[in-house]
Amino acid sequence: MAYKVIFGTLLGIASMTFASHLIYNFYQRRKKQVNSHRKDINEVIIFSYGAHDLKKSKYSRCVVTPSMERFLYYLNGPRHNIDICMYIITNSDVSNILMKLHYRGIKIRLIIDADMAYCTGSCARKLEKHGVPVRWLKSTNLMHHKFCLIDTLADDELLTPYVMAGSLNWTNQALSGNWEDVTVTSQKDLVQQYQVAFEKLWILFKPIDFT
Repeated sequence: MAYKVIFGTLLGIASMTFASHLIYNFYQRRKKQVNSHRKDINEVIIFSYGAHDLKKSKYSRCVVTPSMERFLYYLNGPRHNIDICMYIITNSDVSNILMKLHYRGIKIRLIIDADMAYCTGSCARKLEKHGVPVRWLKSTNLMHHKFCLIDTLADDELLTPYVMAGSLNWTNQALSGNWEDVTVTSQKDLVQQYQVAFEKLWILFKPIDFT
């Protein structure tokens, strides 16, 4: 009888040890998988007036500069969501990418300056018409931010959240005719600070009304 009790106890301990080993191995594999998919992003994209090294683009029908191609690459990166806080958006390549993201099911939120929402070529009306939430605030103060957040609301550990911020407005002039800069980073504390700023504005600003 005592033998059976001892054997049962040892069997239970062995089972628990084996189960713990399986769980440990699972989380180790999961950690390696996450680390292999998640990548640190730290890049500064510099736009220079008069750049002539144009190349065929994967994201545009036109030839573009290497800086423009890198910018479009990151803009096309969302797998879950993109939150945009931008003074003005008129560039057709940017507009086309945002529409494609929308139709792919990527969640888009846009905050834009109230006056610039009405400017010639603004894509705010087009996005709002197709169901993208757009917000503004009629004020004498400019909404002059220029940043966007990628995959910051995703629960998937395999996705890398990042922010794009700098001097760049998303216009033809800025993307092809100005000296501009965009910093792209996945640095967690910076991404979180931008996300907090965006959420505060999203609450403060109101749904756009083009009527």
